[in-house]
Amino acid sequence: MGYRILGVDPGSRLTGWAVLDLPSFGKPFDIISCGLIDAGKNKFPSNLGKIYDELKEVALQYPPDIMSLESVFSGINPSSLIKLSQARGVICLLSSALNIKLKEYSPRFVKKSISGYGDADKSQMKDALKLICASNGANVTEFLNQNLDDNISDALSIAVCCATDMANFVSI
Repeated sequence: MGYRILGVDPGSRLTGWAVLDLPSFGKPFDIISCGLIDAGKNKFPSNLGKIYDELKEVALQYPPDIMSLESVFSGINPSSLIKLSQARGVICLLSSALNIKLKEYSPRFVKKSISGYGDADKSQMKDALKLICASNGANVTEFLNQNLDDNISDALSIAVCCATDMANFVSI
């Protein structure tokens, strides 16, 4: 039985997403699609509606079994933390509304899962992600040859982290 994972990197202005197909745990995954929701031109709360609407379109086009996203981290200023929390809230609402299992990961866990180092920077994460994806087959080449936006790269990292987390597949 295969699984489809929608990884989401939430943001109040830019929200990255990536869809993976995993035939079964431990098997190579396929990257189906990835993209970016740019809600930056919309003011609050319209930006939240745009994130919800566009991510809903993605979820309906590529129906996932699991949606994964990073948990909130406290190292940002309070205003940014509130906006990020609101963006995460609409993503969690979408997961609930579409009855998609939601899995959250700490940023440190994602970094350690992908790069082996919990304090990896963006460049180290992208390099490690390219190595992981390249070992999974030919269809990832088109995605890796693009200069991946940080938000899309983060969403792909979250999806890959979910795909390699055996705990997800015990209860499905």
